[in-house]
Amino acid sequence: MREELLDLLACPFCQGELKLESASRRGSEVIKGRLTCLSCGTTYPVEEGIPRLLAQPCPRAYRALMAYYDAYAPLMDRNYHNPRIAYMREVEDACIRSTRPSGTVLDIGCGTGRQAVLLAELGCRVVATDISVGMLLEARRRLHARGLDDRVELVQASADALPFRPEVFDRAYSIFGAFNHAPRWFRGLRQVHEALKAGGTFLMTVLNRLQLTWWADIVLKRDKKSLRRRLATDLCYIKVRVPGRKKKLKLWTKLFSPAELRKALRSAGFRAVRISSVLIFLRPKFSYTPHTDLRGPELGLARLEEKLRWLPPFSYLGAYLIALAGK
Repeated sequence: MREELLDLLACPFCQGELKLESASRRGSEVIKGRLTCLSCGTTYPVEEGIPRLLAQPCPRAYRALMAYYDAYAPLMDRNYHNPRIAYMREVEDACIRSTRPSGTVLDIGCGTGRQAVLLAELGCRVVATDISVGMLLEARRRLHARGLDDRVELVQASADALPFRPEVFDRAYSIFGAFNHAPRWFRGLRQVHEALKAGGTFLMTVLNRLQLTWWADIVLKRDKKSLRRRLATDLCYIKVRVPGRKKKLKLWTKLFSPAELRKALRSAGFRAVRISSVLIFLRPKFSYTPHTDLRGPELGLARLEEKLRWLPPFSYLGAYLIALAGK
């Protein structure tokens, strides 16, 4: 991290000012040190150049999220190398560009750094957060390979406990469902609103409770057990098998309906909320495919989706909801 990052940071617990202490530097970068809150006295380490701004002591829910994503970090880019995810990425990139990114921007749940790279290449100063250090280290490798280290700051933080001062970001982005896995997700939305400057824009995507392909699959299979479970609750667990582990890792997941997401964003203070979706007629795929271009019927379905994405009811039926809101 560079010391000027302190102009943006605040204690995730009380929003107090942070002071850097016992810093070890390499050139202009702080590699190791300690950040102390001048209001509540809580200390947070800086390790490997990354401020570790998680609540202290670390909640059990956070530890479970970190274990999942740390294990998944080496697998993510390979598992997402397939036509359907590549198509979704194209839609996400188009939505990001439509916000005209500029100035200082926040990337929440940056994962392995794909959106951070795009935003940096568009000329933004990027602060990229993730709860997983494994993900942040993967993002750092990607940024270094592109020569973008000096445009992006990496911060370990949860989406529902953002460690930033009020009104410091021009844009904020949360792509690929970080708020699906944030236990206090509404608090996080309010914090995004507070961290944006007046006139700022927030773009987010989350898993959709009403995704058409899931419901169609359940009905066709006559899976009454899954149907009852989905009707009863908006909570579920995503599972992934990791090499070297006997048991699958489980990830707590909250699914959003379009109406709930719109109401939550407005309640958090956002205005002009627009809802769209992606992968309306195609289910997401999380396994490797050598090629990444859609072919045959899938290509036709994607082209149909392009015409319907922002039109109800199709805008409410994709695997992922896309929300665009302003401050």
